[in-house]
Amino acid sequence: MALDTTSAQGAMTGTRFIKSLQDGRQVWLDGEEVKDVTVHPAFTGMVHELARIYDLQHTDEYRDQMTFVSPETGNSCSVSWLLPRSEEDLKKKRRNSEIWNEQSWGQLGRSPDVMAPYIIMLYNMRDAIGAIKNPHCDFGENVVNYYRYCTENDLFLTHALGDPQVDRSEQPQNEQRAVLEEEVALHVVEETSEGIIVNGAKQLATAAPISNETYVSLSATFVRRADPRFVLSFSIPTDSPGLKALCREPVSQREGSFGHPLGARYDEQDAMLFFDNVLVPWDRVFMLYDAAPLLQRLGGGINFLGWANLCRIHERMKLMTAVATMIAEAIGVIEYREVAAKLGEMITNVEVWHHAMDGVEHNAFMTDGGLMSLGSMSGMNIFFSQTSARMVQLLREIAGSGMVMQPSERDLANPEFRRYLDRYMRGKGVDVEYKSRLFRLAHDLAASSFGMRQEIYEYWHGGDPNRNRINLLRAYDQSEITGRIKELISKPLA
Repeated sequence: MALDTTSAQGAMTGTRFIKSLQDGRQVWLDGEEVKDVTVHPAFTGMVHELARIYDLQHTDEYRDQMTFVSPETGNSCSVSWLLPRSEEDLKKKRRNSEIWNEQSWGQLGRSPDVMAPYIIMLYNMRDAIGAIKNPHCDFGENVVNYYRYCTENDLFLTHALGDPQVDRSEQPQNEQRAVLEEEVALHVVEETSEGIIVNGAKQLATAAPISNETYVSLSATFVRRADPRFVLSFSIPTDSPGLKALCREPVSQREGSFGHPLGARYDEQDAMLFFDNVLVPWDRVFMLYDAAPLLQRLGGGINFLGWANLCRIHERMKLMTAVATMIAEAIGVIEYREVAAKLGEMITNVEVWHHAMDGVEHNAFMTDGGLMSLGSMSGMNIFFSQTSARMVQLLREIAGSGMVMQPSERDLANPEFRRYLDRYMRGKGVDVEYKSRLFRLAHDLAASSFGMRQEIYEYWHGGDPNRNRINLLRAYDQSEITGRIKELISKPLA
């Protein structure tokens, strides 16, 4: 299918988004095929929240902050897709990411705002990508056309990075042999006049069941493969024939009496993607058999991916800190020295992250591709993979056992039982309704299945923290200070 933008309508609306998901995609959950993700209870909370935020792009309050006018079509397009050519553009993109994360309480690791920068990164590499020749297409031209297609249609993308977790002790796709005994990683089966046929699986594609397209990208872990069939990057619609998504068990309870204020709305769903001889048209292929352009990018210090994730992390830390503070007030312990110190530690982390964001913005620079990049994030992903768990633990310690035992909404509505709740489960100056709902919010952040999934996501989101620490060590320039130390110790001590 050609990437046609003649009928594109610009910034997504809620109605268009919901309709776009009703395309016959192959989604499986708990042994059954989901015929329509827009009405299935495992997906409706998230689908309608995204629809609500999409609609904000068209309101008087947010239109100027969340959209820009396309110079090519005149469409009003999402700022998520704006090519940053100035410091002012970077500030505009920061504000757009802040809005997405304020509206979703920092809970979405794969909001539509997250994946747009990945395609912008490809656009910035278009010349290097185009230098890899292929008789069927121009990869650089493909990237430019795909960027325009996504921008003018405001598509919601997910991405698929990792290989199946089958037997990581051998990594057969990395072995130098012509015939693989078990080809589980995604690879090229054959080339045709229409495109490449791919087979294999990918994990973990967050939000794949409710996205418009899946971007299969390469990462530092997988680019140095001996067998070039496993080196490929492309993007295809979620309803592509042969592409199947297997969902995990939902981590929130949509039905029943127990409240999940975050999980009910922001369970993004994670999926294994199975590619059963899927055709990828040539105009959707970005890299094939050669990862040199990506290796060049990884070593160039370019950072287009910053704002969506940095703003999400900031909002998430702010939320946990505020909930912990409100709980301390609600149960009358905020004046306790140890509690106040823990809250101070949480605020310290929030402030350090905010200063780091400002530093990344301050160190922005113009790339060879003609776009503005944020400054280096070097150790920030590592810092948060450690800090997030600590923030959750502090919230648990401040809330105490109250996080485990709170009345449900049906308990609160029961007139026979309510008198006991009003007497024994109220707080300091707050009634039982306020206290129980506040604690259930804390439970969703730090104790529920949703909260635990979020914490696992935060730990692995930036890649293996140990690998990242090692890479940081190897890339970190200490020559100036080590040279001074050597000079210091080269002379006899006084």
